[in-house]
Order: sequence, then structure tokens, then C-alpha cells
Amino acid sequence: MSNSITFRGGVHPLHGVHEGKAATCGQAVIDYTAETVTIQMGMHLGAPSTPTVQVGDHVKLGQQIADPVGFLGLPVHASVSGEVIAVGPVQTILNPAAMAVTIKNDFKDEWVDGLEPLGDVETAPVEKIIPAIKNAGICGMGGASFPTHVKFAVKEGQYCDTIVLNGAECETHLTCDHRLMLEQSKRIVDGLRAAMRALDVKKGIIAIEDNKPDAIEAMRRAAAGREGVEVMPLMTKYPQGGEKQLIQVVTGREVPTKKLPLDVHVIVLNVGTAKAIADAVIEGKPVISRVTTVTGHVNRPSNLRVRIGTMADDLIAACGGISIPEDQVGKIVMGGAMTGFPFPNTTHIPLAKGNNGVVVYSEAEAVDYEEDPCIRCGRCVEACPIGLNPFKLKYFCDAGDMKRAGEWCVMDCVVCGSCSYICPAHRRLTASFKAMKDKIAAEARKGKG
Repeated sequence: MSNSITFRGGVHPLHGVHEGKAATCGQAVIDYTAETVTIQMGMHLGAPSTPTVQVGDHVKLGQQIADPVGFLGLPVHASVSGEVIAVGPVQTILNPAAMAVTIKNDFKDEWVDGLEPLGDVETAPVEKIIPAIKNAGICGMGGASFPTHVKFAVKEGQYCDTIVLNGAECETHLTCDHRLMLEQSKRIVDGLRAAMRALDVKKGIIAIEDNKPDAIEAMRRAAAGREGVEVMPLMTKYPQGGEKQLIQVVTGREVPTKKLPLDVHVIVLNVGTAKAIADAVIEGKPVISRVTTVTGHVNRPSNLRVRIGTMADDLIAACGGISIPEDQVGKIVMGGAMTGFPFPNTTHIPLAKGNNGVVVYSEAEAVDYEEDPCIRCGRCVEACPIGLNPFKLKYFCDAGDMKRAGEWCVMDCVVCGSCSYICPAHRRLTASFKAMKDKIAAEARKGKG
């Protein structure tokens, strides 16, 4: 039975064609390895890492190819073995000139020497778990890409009593987490237990929407007999996987404005992040791959286990290419329909650690409506899971009024898209809020500089 407690607001773009999951939820994960990978230095939230290799260098699988920079920094590792053929700026999904290292794959998959496995997660030295997580370059695999070891940095006066694994996967079209829970359920629980031991947390909850009954059953079997671990089915509702919404539903606690989950004694991890933690602790392996859904108008919609740095156009080709004529393609998106980012005129863009999907939409599906005047229906207010006033906030954002937008809590917006989805006037609410959040963040960085 599902948890009947729910967060305020939210929408249901989750039925029939809008959900978009049917094409891949039954597709087992397939391994795919490309001829070259282009590995970004800025895949995580924080300063980009500094490359430590040069063109012509031979690297092994899992070898560190970049050093971390700053408090939020993470090392970066080679996702294939082979020759470094380029070090320099490349186009990424959000940056036209991001530093990256390109490696030509020799397909030997020769692992670097010196991996330091800690062994079983129940007996691994507790003090070595968080350093192992950092050394493996682990950040959030659900999209936010926040460095995991920093999330575990509990300050004096703080404590964590619950770790929640996010298996909701409420975004449209994506099924990579669903398949991971079916196929790597024990390894996910291992990662949760490693995290619990590292922070001396007694309660671990795996939260899964009730539209994935097979995943719920698989995770329950894997969790059986594991100390402090339980599986909680949740109502299917978007954005159920939002960090603050998940905490409210699972624990009954509300994260206050301008506060973090740890302020209510909770840490949230994606199931993919938990799996990466287990790999780092048990085998000493860094993040070199992830499962990604490739779907929409492709000939073979699939869930692929791909190496970090694989180009999106290679992923599409691996799925048999686009299945509709080129002039009928409306938009190709990295991620799902609600929170994904459209590709900027090219799909020759590398996959990062947090990229969980590539979706090809037709022109009809990606139609760009003209904005109509607000009709004051209040649906956006009802849909906002944070409790904001989107129709009012948009006026300040469109006018460039940072002060008033800040006063109306634009920085609390989680950019889930619920308000835009529900708006009968097709107002570009979420886009306005995202632009203002970016502007305020840029001004804050400038002020600190």
C-alpha cells in the first residue's frame, strides 16, 4: 500500500502518452561503449576540475585525469582506456566552451593499478567510506550533480537521523532508475548501508512511486534483513522525486525556506548514487559509467549503460537512429519533458554523470505555443509544490526586478515545470523563474569576487 501522505500542489503528467515510460520500462539495460569519449571537467556543482593529462598520453580505465578544485571539487577519471587525443573546450548542454578531455578508446578496458577496495559495506572501516566516495568522484546521479562527500559533511551542531534513497523517478520518459532498481537492487542497498554506517544513521528509507510495483518488490527482497532499511511506496505524483517534497512525504518534516535537508536531519540520495557508492566501497572503482534512457522517436528505445563522456549522437545511433524524417524532429532533450534541456542545434554533446536521458520529440509534440495573457485562474498557485505565487512572480522576473523577485522567493523555486504545465494560457513561467534565478546567482558570485 502506498504512503497516503502527500505534498501540496504537483501535477500528473503521468498518464498515457504524456508519461512516455512504456517504451523502455520493460527494456533490460544494454552495455554500449563508443569509439571515443569526451569527459567534461565540470560535471559536478562546483569549480571545474583541472586536467592532469596531455594529448598523446595513454590512460587506463579508472585513471584520474583531473584534480579537484575548491571545497566542492571532485577528481575526474578516464571512462575508457586508450590515447588522449584532445584537451580543450567543447560544447556541452549548457556551456559552449567547457574544458574536457577526449580519449580514443582502445577497447582493452585495462583498469588502472592501485584501486583501494574496502570490502563488504558492513565491515569496511567507517572512517574510510567518505574519503572513498570523494576519491571515486561521486556526485548526485539524479541530475543535481552535487558532490556526495560534501553532502555528507555534517557540521558541528548538525546531525542526520535518516537517509532517503530517491527511487521515485517521477520525470516523464525516464526509466533508467527503474531498471537499475530491478537489476542492481542489492548493490543499491549496499550503497545505502555504506552511507548509513559512514554517518552513524540508523534509518534508511528507499522511496519508490507506486507505478513501479516490480521495483518495489525487488528492492524489498534486497532490503530484507538489512539493518534499518525499509522500502516505502509513494503515490505517483509529480514532482514526487523533488528533494523537499520527498522529505515531506517520507518523514513528515518540512524543509524551511533557505534551508537544506540536513537542517531537518535528512540526507537524500538518488538510487544511482547509492549504487556508485557501493562500487567505490566494495571494489574501489570510480564513476566511469551510468545508465541512461534513450527514447522518443528512435528506432529502438533503450536503457543503455554507457561510459561517461559518450556523445549523445552516438547514443541515438546505438538505438538505431531517429525514426522520423529530419524535418519532423521538433526537439531533442537531455532529460525528460518537465526538467530536461534542449540540445543547442547539435547532439554532438558529451554525457555527464548526472545526465539520465535523451528524448527525441516530433514537431507536433514540441510545439511552441504563443503566450496568452494571464487569466487569473490560480492553477499555477495550486500546482506549485513550494507554495509560491507563480503568476505574480512572473511579472517581476520578466521586468528584471531582482529585488522584488527575491522578496517573492524566486530562489525557492525548484524549476519543476508544474506551473507551466498546468497553465491554460501557456505562460512561460518556469523559464522566467530559471532565468531570474541564474541572474541572481551570477550577481551573488560577482559580489563575492
